[in-house]
Amino acid sequence: MSLRLCSFASGSKGNCCYVSDGSSDIVIDMGIAATRAERYLSAIGADPDKISVLVTHSHSDHIGGVRVFCKKHAGAKLYCQKESARAVLSQTGVEPTVIGREFEVDGIRVNAIPVPHDVPCFGYVVRSGNRSVAVVTDLGEVRSGLLGGISECDLVMLESNHDIVRLKNNTAYSPQLKARIASGNGHLSNAACAEACAYLADHGVRNFVLAHLSEDNNDAACAIDAVNAGLFAAGVRDARVVAALQDKPTGLFEIC
Repeated sequence: MSLRLCSFASGSKGNCCYVSDGSSDIVIDMGIAATRAERYLSAIGADPDKISVLVTHSHSDHIGGVRVFCKKHAGAKLYCQKESARAVLSQTGVEPTVIGREFEVDGIRVNAIPVPHDVPCFGYVVRSGNRSVAVVTDLGEVRSGLLGGISECDLVMLESNHDIVRLKNNTAYSPQLKARIASGNGHLSNAACAEACAYLADHGVRNFVLAHLSEDNNDAACAIDAVNAGLFAAGVRDARVVAALQDKPTGLFEIC
């Protein structure tokens, strides 16, 4: 069995990530316009009417496209954890199916892992056969339970939101906003992501997609360089590191 992953969009203006085992199709979050999601799904050969949408949390950049997408595609299914269900219903008008920490979606096995953010938030590990990928964004810090839950994955998509120095020196951000981003319930820095990736690489992970990069306090080269430096310091020379962007999809990763 194999798994395919493509980040359609990643960042504060909208998030959507496609995962498939070749017969069933999932998107993790629908924070982009329905028309944009439809275009990417069509290009990848997926039917929007057969999509299962898993919601990580209730912020608008993760659920902003849900209302229109589910209205246009009656066959699409919406799922989330019970902690997010009321907020998702309130903000989208679509009642999600509440799922447990371990569940199946159209034959694909999924584990939900809670992560620290300023609303209830979850990362997802998706499994098919002996292959697995993890999608973990919007977390203020990496805790040991998370690392243990994703350390055996073939590919990990992990937040690398900001460069600490750029955030500190950003005069357009208020002290309160900077403190929220840098807090344990905010967003993960490049340095913290690099440390986590080094740990995961030491446990065998070799494919990394860096997610939710800030357009104001980061860029792809900065995030990738930070993670590669962490991997190099850990003695890892054969890992693949790419950045997911806000305005265009990544390539299609296939884990065979």
